[in-house]
Amino acid sequence: MILKTIDLNADLGEGFPYDEPLLQIVSSCNIACGGHTGTNESIRKTLQLARKYDVNVGAHPSYPDPENFGRKEMIIASEALKQSLIEQVQSILSIAEEENVTVSYVKPHGALYNKAMVDDDTANIVIEVIQSFSSSLSIMGIPNSILEKLCLENNISFIKESFADRRYTSDGKLVSRSNANAVIHTKTEVWQQIKSSVENGTIESIDGEIIHLKTDSICFHGDTPEALDLIQFVKKNLAENAITIKSFL
Repeated sequence: MILKTIDLNADLGEGFPYDEPLLQIVSSCNIACGGHTGTNESIRKTLQLARKYDVNVGAHPSYPDPENFGRKEMIIASEALKQSLIEQVQSILSIAEEENVTVSYVKPHGALYNKAMVDDDTANIVIEVIQSFSSSLSIMGIPNSILEKLCLENNISFIKESFADRRYTSDGKLVSRSNANAVIHTKTEVWQQIKSSVENGTIESIDGEIIHLKTDSICFHGDTPEALDLIQFVKKNLAENAITIKSFL
């Protein structure tokens, strides 16, 4: 069944130049809160822009590893990871309260995101941290993952996410960034992946297999050099297909 609305989200507040124009298109944004990057100043600025353009806000915590931009799996004690995630989420929630902005969900970043999708212990840490703040916070992640399973078991709202600019393995996971073909850079390929996801609930894997992934929200990476061009092209094509960009809320 063809969806008539779709949420577009972007990872922002990471120091790249297109945050404001992206916020004029997306309906949700994931704001870096100090783990892989981000300062109180960048959090506040991004929250203010999100409020200006009426964009739904999510926290985007990470392994505390700015050296690797949070994209390398980190060997870290559970308690140390919990404490770091608590501090990251608390920082954005506190500033959001000052700015009169609601944070409605949490999306882990990078290697932490990937680990939480396949590892019970990591997924449970993410859930425990988020639930310690509010039972109303949703969690965003890959459908059919361990994180989704545990969210369902704990009665936590789970937002099913797919990626506009990333390729998938045949088992529905993201292709590692160590693979030169992991990121999609061309407009037509990005649009075809989104069109298939929205119209059919399917994505073609890097091996040519068709995988089924129900989608609530589609992500664009703000650090991709072509991000603005890609999302402008997608916006035009969505409009031509009578599909509205709208928050999942």
